[in-house]
Amino acid sequence: MDTRYLHPSPRHRRYFENADGKSFLPIGLNLCFFRNSEGVSEAKVLEKYRFWLEKFAANGGNFIRLWLGVPFFNVMPEKVGQYDATALNHIRTIVSWCEELDIKIKFTLEHFRTIHRQQHQESFPGVVDFNNSIYSRAAGGPCDTIEEFCTLPEARRAFLGKLHYLAASGLGDSPAVVAWELWNEINCLGPVSLYEPWSREMLAELRRLFPRQMTVQNLGSFSEAGSAIDYDALAQTEPNDFLQIHRYLDPGAALDVCRGPMDLLCADAVRELRDRSAGKPVILAESGAVEAHHRRYSHLYAFDGEGILLHDILFAPFFAGSAGCGQPWHWDQLYIEAHDLYWHFARFAEAVKGVDPIAEELVPFHTETHELRIYGLRGKSLLLLWCRDKHSNWATELDQARPAPTLHGCRIPAFGAKEAESYSPWTEETARITTVDSELILPDFRRSLVIRSRI
Repeated sequence: MDTRYLHPSPRHRRYFENADGKSFLPIGLNLCFFRNSEGVSEAKVLEKYRFWLEKFAANGGNFIRLWLGVPFFNVMPEKVGQYDATALNHIRTIVSWCEELDIKIKFTLEHFRTIHRQQHQESFPGVVDFNNSIYSRAAGGPCDTIEEFCTLPEARRAFLGKLHYLAASGLGDSPAVVAWELWNEINCLGPVSLYEPWSREMLAELRRLFPRQMTVQNLGSFSEAGSAIDYDALAQTEPNDFLQIHRYLDPGAALDVCRGPMDLLCADAVRELRDRSAGKPVILAESGAVEAHHRRYSHLYAFDGEGILLHDILFAPFFAGSAGCGQPWHWDQLYIEAHDLYWHFARFAEAVKGVDPIAEELVPFHTETHELRIYGLRGKSLLLLWCRDKHSNWATELDQARPAPTLHGCRIPAFGAKEAESYSPWTEETARITTVDSELILPDFRRSLVIRSRI
């Protein structure tokens, strides 16, 4: 048996391990598609993916997400039941590179939201098509609406044909492929009563077709009052091996937390999932910044050359109890690639180097001082803290152009720490920390500081 396949640990079900019981901590990034790929050669698209993967792996990245419904990877592009070997070869190329670079893959099977394009259909400019007409009766398919797609037996059989083709291709035999995600933001199809029964049936089929890999579903950004209803249902949907959440900094969101500091936004997202299930790993699977109501990517990206937003997306979820770092969206020329921010993944990897969350049985906690929000993970012999400046965030630095100040002489409770050391994700500086009267005296730092200690 190949031990490189992953599953939730039976010893500490909040985290992942392989068949040998070795912990796996996802350091993840969305690499879902090549934006504006029309007219771009096959070689250029693959060259870009190779660049992304090599850059990511060189900075400690070990987990990506890829959409299989976009043209470059869509194995059923023209007609139900007819398959494209070229697209399958594209997928196999990515899989082989990930095997080489020791990167795990989560494949997202579909993302479309309509069968027939509506006259005033909203979409994401220059991204991907959210309409899929091959299932329509006019194209020889079995249905004409999303409601029929989810409910008619012949429509389900048509979709299952694609799953069976992917399984027969041998993708389930690669240890680089660790999860199959049924749909991107399936709540965009309609109410829970429509998509949830369909999800259960298709997840069960995925489990049967890919027994060595995990099966998972996801929903749209948790930003509105009604999001709670969808996520309540997600927590009860089986077989769903781990829980995922999407959440963005969105000035149009109804929830206050989605318009505030990024670390609070991300940590609260993790809490929402942890509150709904005590027995599954939790991942912030998409995060970033958008204009109001997800109209487009945020104007803040143009000013964020230091990666202030990205830093919080990576660090806050893990220190709030997630199974790994937060997984950012806008991976390409819109943000991460534009500013060459891959080094943030290396800094996160260094901050958690050697940490075994399962052996330590890590438990999260949170507290604050006047200056800092303190996100903690307490284990059997290890204490990890991420201290975040409360008065410096995207609003002060990017909108108001006020540089983050250097904090001097901050004190925090020792939490039983012994021989504590600090690590700055911004400068890579390390320092021994002095303990005075059951308090830790922190070195000077800007924005955030990681502390590690025996307890």
